[in-house]
Amino acid sequence: MQRSSFSELLYFVCCEFSGGGMAMTDGGPGTGQEIRVEYRIRCDDKAQEYTLHLDKQTGRLLNRVPADPPAWTRLEVQQCSNCPLSVAENPHCPLALQLAQVIADWGHVFSYAEVRYEVLTAEHHFSGTTTAQKILSALLGLVMATSECPHMYFLRPLARFHLPLGSPEETAFRVVSAYLLGQHLAGAESGRAEDFDGLIERYEAIQTVNKCLARRVADGSSEDAAINAVVLLDLLAHMVPFFARETLDSLRPLFQLDPVVPDELQN
Repeated sequence: MQRSSFSELLYFVCCEFSGGGMAMTDGGPGTGQEIRVEYRIRCDDKAQEYTLHLDKQTGRLLNRVPADPPAWTRLEVQQCSNCPLSVAENPHCPLALQLAQVIADWGHVFSYAEVRYEVLTAEHHFSGTTTAQKILSALLGLVMATSECPHMYFLRPLARFHLPLGSPEETAFRVVSAYLLGQHLAGAESGRAEDFDGLIERYEAIQTVNKCLARRVADGSSEDAAINAVVLLDLLAHMVPFFARETLDSLRPLFQLDPVVPDELQN
């Protein structure tokens, strides 16, 4: 009997779960060469829908930027101290450009205003009630991770499998998993598998971006929901390096369990 390749087995499993093919039907998110993530947010009589189009291969956000962006999106306005971009080549901050519409829609809403939300991906449908700052933090986080800000590139694998409103522990697990997988794919030696120096450096860079972004968003907001959404992201950026090692230590026993072999398979 010829042994199937891993790719063949993976394709078979995917077909079984998707009913015979990978493509979504009914016009759902995730068709063709792009991935769609839909956010639907309602607060009192205000409702907004956002459809994010992500390149399937690179994870880059494909949405068009505003034709007439607000002044706070210009690169020199609150430019991050670690920004590698030049004003000559990038008149506007690419991250701020993609956030401009969301800030315009929600910059006047209070942080703790109650909202109903739905988030749709090709694989999942999330819905519930939360505060404006929390759901905006999830939406802004996804936009930031898929933007053209160089400091955000390493977050694209997480954005590809977006999990809104994840706990710090869930986020830490996903971040560590993606980071170590990236190291493996890059040919890192197994002896360095728990070297988190690179991950910590990347999150320190994100912390700098978050601080400057919060000041940008404040320039385009009259209330605090959008500002505090960025603050929540920054708190998470500070917590992830700590939770990364703590989560790894707490999960280590799960990966050290001996597999249970049925009696009929034992020699």
